[in-house]
Amino acid sequence: MAAGETNLDFFLGSSQHYRDVLVSEVLRADTFVLDDGEVIRMIGVRALGKPVRKKEVQRDKFGFVIEEKASPLVPLGEEALAFVRDLLEGQRVRLEFDAVKKDDEFHTWAYVFLAEEGTFVNTEILRQGFGSLHIQAPNTQYAPQLREAYRQAQQEKRGLHRE
Repeated sequence: MAAGETNLDFFLGSSQHYRDVLVSEVLRADTFVLDDGEVIRMIGVRALGKPVRKKEVQRDKFGFVIEEKASPLVPLGEEALAFVRDLLEGQRVRLEFDAVKKDDEFHTWAYVFLAEEGTFVNTEILRQGFGSLHIQAPNTQYAPQLREAYRQAQQEKRGLHRE
C-alpha cells in the first residue's frame, strides 16, 4: 500500500487513478483542478493572499483627489499564481497522498509531481518563495524536503522573503 492510501483505495485501485492526471486549471498557488473536476490542494504549501492595498485618499492643496499612479510592479500574489499556472496548467502530474487524503471539508490534499520530469511541485513553489510553509500533522511525509525548500527561499531572499 502506498503512503496516504487508505485500505479502500488500495483494494479498489483508486490510487492508480492519480499516477498520471491532467491539470486543467490553477485556482491559487496552492490549489488546482484536475480535468475530471476534482479540486486538489497541495500539502505543506499555503498560497500567498491577494495583495491588500490601503486606500488612503491623497488631496492636493485645493482639495482635489490626487490619482494614484499605476505601479509597473506585479504584486507577489499575482507573480506566484502566474508561476504555478506556467508550471502546472495543461501538464500531467502524479499525486501522492499522506495520512489524511481528505479533510473535514472534503478537500483532497496531495503532494504533486510533474509526471514527465518528476519535479516535486510543492517544494518548487516554496523554493521560489511563492508560498508559505504550512506543515500540519499527520501529513508530514515530506516535511524535511518542504522545510529545506522554504529555508532556501529565505536564504536566497526569493519571493515573499525579498527585502
